[in-house]
Amino acid sequence: MKVLIVGAGMQGQVLTWNLGRNPAVTEIVLADFDEARARFVAGQVGNGKARAIFIDASDVDAVAKAAEGAKLLVNAVVPTFNMAIMHACLKAGTNYLDMASGQTPTQTIDEAWLEQAALDPDFAKAGLTALQSTGMDPGVTNTFAANGYEDLDKCFEIRIKDYALFDSPVPLQVWSQETYYTDCAQPPLLYEDGEFKRVEIFGRKEFYQFPEPFGLGPCICHDHEEVSTLPRLLPKKLGDKGLRYVDFKMGTEEAGIDADAAFVGSGMTSKEPVTLKDGSKIRPIDVYVATLAPNPPADELARMALAGEIFDVGVQLVDCIGEKDGKPATINHTVIGPDIKRVNQLIPGATSVSYGTSTPASIYAEMIVEGTIDQPGVIAPELLDRSARDAFIAELGRREMPVTRRIETRIN
Repeated sequence: MKVLIVGAGMQGQVLTWNLGRNPAVTEIVLADFDEARARFVAGQVGNGKARAIFIDASDVDAVAKAAEGAKLLVNAVVPTFNMAIMHACLKAGTNYLDMASGQTPTQTIDEAWLEQAALDPDFAKAGLTALQSTGMDPGVTNTFAANGYEDLDKCFEIRIKDYALFDSPVPLQVWSQETYYTDCAQPPLLYEDGEFKRVEIFGRKEFYQFPEPFGLGPCICHDHEEVSTLPRLLPKKLGDKGLRYVDFKMGTEEAGIDADAAFVGSGMTSKEPVTLKDGSKIRPIDVYVATLAPNPPADELARMALAGEIFDVGVQLVDCIGEKDGKPATINHTVIGPDIKRVNQLIPGATSVSYGTSTPASIYAEMIVEGTIDQPGVIAPELLDRSARDAFIAELGRREMPVTRRIETRIN
């Protein structure tokens, strides 16, 4: 079957590598504004199935034309293009998958997700699946939250954490810096006491005991998709279990958090235009992104990673807190993906973040291609049936992303 991947960056590279290894995928069309990059990725990891084309992801007609005959379109570009690509899928009659809703220049994550969700009747009527938020977080975290929520008799709180350790002697962007810093600058959405509210940036700091090699580390509230979707969708799918609190916290070593807080405080991450002396207007975040040094070439990045010069590894976990059999209980799911050295043994030029984000998305993409997932409408992982969620978690382990599950209950 044919799959169209829109975006040939670090995420598109890992998606192409994974999908190219699946026997059910017979053709991959890799589309990007940078056609040379798309040709490189198609040749490097496409397993003889991939070809590259130029595309402007904002051009609905062009994307729809490229998607003709495809079983699935995988959206691997920044969230600004989500709506255009979804409309292209409806026009082409193609299933859709993305890794995040994300901020746009004019919308918060919550507003962007609600706009996508409003297309649910259109996709349902067309008999098409539009599966949102299938990366690590959101994605794996939503899946963990759904299983924990389902297995508790009551679930009052869902607490999600993403913690990473990173060190590089050269500039290395492992994620869209525009996306990361505009998220940092947005007062995080929190679901508390059964209501959505915004809280202070870099607020609600706590120290959490992460598994080795991470240890005790600080984490702070961060604007993220799970807080938008879980309180709205879990009761819809699995019934009302008294959910009153959902947060998402991101962490790293304290010096890194302090540096990011200072940078955001400078105003350089704002997406609101400022007026210069000559009267022209520009967004500060655009200036910052334009000054970023390019990543090392794939072969040089791989050399440094394999030599141990770059360190990059992360952990993601979800704590569902409630009651089981009338007693307090917590269900924890934790996943640690491969570090950057191991990732580059598999895919030269990839990172822990790109592998950890796009491999889960690839698994869900393959489940759509293979027909395991055929639920029509605009859905998130927590709306999938338990059998699909369990199959997804099992496959994570086969792709070097082992998951642990811990249940703590009071017995007296």
